[in-house]
Order: sequence, then structure tokens, then C-alpha cells
Amino acid sequence: MWQLKEDMYSLFQSEKYAPINGIRSISCLAIVSFHIGCVLNSLIPPYPHIQWMTYLNSYTYRLSSLAVLLLETFFMLSGFLLTLKFIQHQDSFSLKEYPLYIMKRACRYWPGILLITMLMLILGEPEGNWTSFWLFYQNFVNMKQWSWGFSALWSISLDMQMHIILPIILHIVISSKSDYQRTYLSLYILVILSIVYSILVFNPKTMNILIHTYHNSTLALAMPQLFIDWVTVEYNVTLGFEKVIEPSPVKPYLELMYFSIPGRYSSFIIGSILAFTLINAKNNTMIRYGMIKKYTYLTFIFLFMAILTIPSEPDTINPVVLTIMFSIIRQIFAISLAFILFSAICPSTHPYYSPLIRSFLSHPIWTPIAKLSYLIYVIHCRIAFELIMTHSHIFNPTYYSIDILTIVCFIPVLISCLIISVIWFIFVEKPFQRLINKQLSSYEKFHAI
Repeated sequence: MWQLKEDMYSLFQSEKYAPINGIRSISCLAIVSFHIGCVLNSLIPPYPHIQWMTYLNSYTYRLSSLAVLLLETFFMLSGFLLTLKFIQHQDSFSLKEYPLYIMKRACRYWPGILLITMLMLILGEPEGNWTSFWLFYQNFVNMKQWSWGFSALWSISLDMQMHIILPIILHIVISSKSDYQRTYLSLYILVILSIVYSILVFNPKTMNILIHTYHNSTLALAMPQLFIDWVTVEYNVTLGFEKVIEPSPVKPYLELMYFSIPGRYSSFIIGSILAFTLINAKNNTMIRYGMIKKYTYLTFIFLFMAILTIPSEPDTINPVVLTIMFSIIRQIFAISLAFILFSAICPSTHPYYSPLIRSFLSHPIWTPIAKLSYLIYVIHCRIAFELIMTHSHIFNPTYYSIDILTIVCFIPVLISCLIISVIWFIFVEKPFQRLINKQLSSYEKFHAI
């Protein structure tokens, strides 16, 4: 069951679509940095204190609006890879095989969930609703029951839910293997419906997340009083805020637009559109004005990313503009990443192909990080929190620049996550996958007799 040498070697083996490794790794590392910044800013006195105003001018804060969108990367990639696999095995999709597919996907997540559960038992933290992430419904659980160490797992629950739903959607909307015109139309309609949903449920008065994060620490907004009390007693630290805001002003936005399937499924669908586009690209090597379009799109993507980092006064944004912005920004971001990925994995004869992007995203340095990105993602919050709170006298943003502290803290957090993830990958995750595949294969053969 254990194949230590082979599993270690597999960490450095690239797959067919190597550029995916680059996008996945960069997004994972940026999310780690973002969450480190969230923990650090909990030690800063809140708005309008001079130290908080200094934080608002830092790169840590300016890049946070971009980093918070990076989950769309993983959702888009999930939709893309799931759809490619579905198209390749479309003829074998049946209700009989469907439960096995769901079980395989759950088994892909459970080793990582076991790892963070063990880490939480060792490091300690107020208990939350543990069954919610083991059974993949954490995004439906009230935030009062959350623990910081488990907070990242809501997206795993959402991803699992979409892996249950998306194959059924694809089975319904796919027209034929040779003509995907109706399929494209159906998928585009689903993306538009997600925008319409966001417009209908978004309330610029109660869901202005820009103002809330401009004035308050993320922990103050998201974590319950029980957790804050535990932090101050257990680690003997003085947080920048006196108490948690109850009820959380961001709760309506999180429940309706951030954690919910209707508010987040569009990135998966955009990944599905990318998969069909890639398949069709093999037969469509000539696109009129293709080179001009490629550089135009890449320019717009660069400007879009740059605009997201420009600091602004949230109070000055028009409510209509705010509603539209919150309703389309995730879709635009997912489309931007999908286009960048397409330019790296499409045929070299395609006008949109970019050897420079492909070379950068396919660099071998990204491969092991990408292979371990799931494990890094599920454990980094707890490790970063433990490091910062245990050594709060060192990681004190009231004395040092939060930008410098984020970088300084990022290095040991990443090293710790990589070491733990490599050990778990070799000794637990890969052997578990082989065991499950063997058992499910035996089950399939038995029922095929």
C-alpha cells in the first residue's frame, strides 16, 4: 500500500495540462498570504485609529480585494477538469456509476479533512460543528459554530456539492459530441442567471462588504464571541478590537452570496465553458483578427487586475454601481483566469496561444506546490494563527510594517505547511487513494458479473 519513493517522485511529475499547476500554485500562495494578513490586522486598533489608517495604505490591504477573488480559480479549475473528464466518459455516465463517482470525490477530500482535524485536536480550539465539513455542508452552518482552523473548509463543501450537481447539469445540457452549440447556450444562460440572482439578492445598504472590511478586522466580522474570548485567554494577547460585532453585519452577504451555491456556481460553469472551448479549438485553428483579440483581452485583464488593487473610499460608490460590481466581479475574474489558462493550453496553432504564459505557468517549481495545494489550503489558517498569536510580540503590526510582517510570517508558515503536507501526502493520502480505488474497482467488477 505504501510506495514512498514513487509517491515522492510523483510530486514533481507534471500532468498533461501543466499550466494548471502555475495558476493553482499562485492562487494558493496568495490565499495563504491573504489569511496571514487577516490574522495580523486583528492586532491593529480599528478605524479611524492612525495605525488602522496606515494599514489601509499598505499593500497587504490593497491586494486583499484581489486575493479574496482567488477562490474562483479553484472553482473554475474544478468545473474545467470535471467537464473534460465528463466529456471523455460521457457514454459511461449512468445512475449506477453516479454513487461511485460521488464516493471517489469524497474520498479525495477526506484525507485532508482528517489532517486538519488532527491538527486542531493537537493545537486546540473551541469546538465547532465537525460533522458539517466531514459531510460537506459547512457553508450552510451558522458562522457562530465555526472555528478559525476549519474556516477554509466551507469552500471544500461547496466544491463537493457542485461535483454532485454539475455532472447532472452536463448530462442534461450537452447536445452532442460534434455540435456543442446548444450546450454553449445553456451554459451561458446559467452564468447570466447567476448574475441575475446576485442583482436580486444584493442589498447595497446591508451588504456593503467594502465598508465593513474598511472599518473592521476580518476576525471581528467573521468569528463568534466564544472564539475571541478563547484567543485572548489562551494566548494572552490584546486584540485590536474590544468585542465581536453581533449580529455580524456581513452575515446576510455571506449567507446569500458568498457561501451559497446560487451565488458561487458561475465559476464552475465558466470552467465548463473553457473545457468545451478547448475541445473545439482543435478544429478551429484560424480565427480572424485572433492575434489582435488576444493582446486586447490580455490588456483588459491586466487593467482589471490593476483596478482591483486601487484603494478607494467605499462610501463614495453609487449603490447601483455597487450592486452591479458585486454581481459581476467574480464572473469577470473567473473569465479572465479562464482566458489566461486557455492561452497556455490551447493548440500552438491557435491565435490565442501564448508560449510566454505557457512557459511561466508550466515551470517545474509550481508542480509540487500544486500537488500539495489542497493540503496546504486546509491547514494554513490554523498554522498561521498559531504562529502569530504565540509570538504576537514579534508579529506586532503596531510596531512593524504589516507588509513586512506578512512576508516574514509567510515563509515559516509555507515551510511548515509543505513539510506537513509532504509527509501526509506520502504516508496517508496516496496510500488511501490506492486503497479506495482498489476497493471500488473490486466493487465494480463484482457488480459487472
